[in-house]
Amino acid sequence: MKKETILIISKTVINPGQLCVGALTSSGRQVRILDRLGNNQPQYTNLNLGQIWDIEYTDKEDNTPPHVEDILVYKRLQRGNRKEDITMKSLVEKFNIPIWQGHPDNLFDGLLQWTPSGSGYIEKGKGVPKHSVGFWISDRDLKKREYEGDRYLYPMKKEWRNFKLKGLQTPVDVIPAGTLIRVSLSRWKTFSHDKTPKCWLQLSGWYELPENVTPGTEERKGRTPDLPLLI
Repeated sequence: MKKETILIISKTVINPGQLCVGALTSSGRQVRILDRLGNNQPQYTNLNLGQIWDIEYTDKEDNTPPHVEDILVYKRLQRGNRKEDITMKSLVEKFNIPIWQGHPDNLFDGLLQWTPSGSGYIEKGKGVPKHSVGFWISDRDLKKREYEGDRYLYPMKKEWRNFKLKGLQTPVDVIPAGTLIRVSLSRWKTFSHDKTPKCWLQLSGWYELPENVTPGTEERKGRTPDLPLLI
């Protein structure tokens, strides 16, 4: 059994009633928080963005790329919240976590394939990245469009790249260029019309929007007082 202090950095919807909760450990590792049986978190989990927890856990035994972040949590105790004056970008830089810059084609080791409508995916047999989550700073504004849910479009001259929002943050009209963004890959999926397993690119959330953009995240309600930063 291992012990760690973690910071909750993302919550995404994966199935009805289930959430994927991402965290950053005090050693700079990105992890996905499962229960002791390997299940995702329930919709009304008390794991919320910005919280700091002490956990006891083991690595999931069958982790395979790109989903290498899964851990099984057996015990957890909340310690407080991240201080508002300590930014996510400063934490990412502190731990020397790579940040993809610029064009979406740079994400996930350059291995993403794209549909004609601009959705990104990883396909088995065409290269699999070493991990399924990461940070990105776009060189262009991402504008919201509603199509089968909220999507954010990266503009190009002849085509688009689009990111489906799976995080729980309230959508904003524009994510400005230069914003720190978290992206992730879904679990392997197949469809009736396409039997080839694919992991789909999704937008997990963003951090520290400019003051003229209102984030409106639901996670800001009911927070406990800040304690000293533990990571």
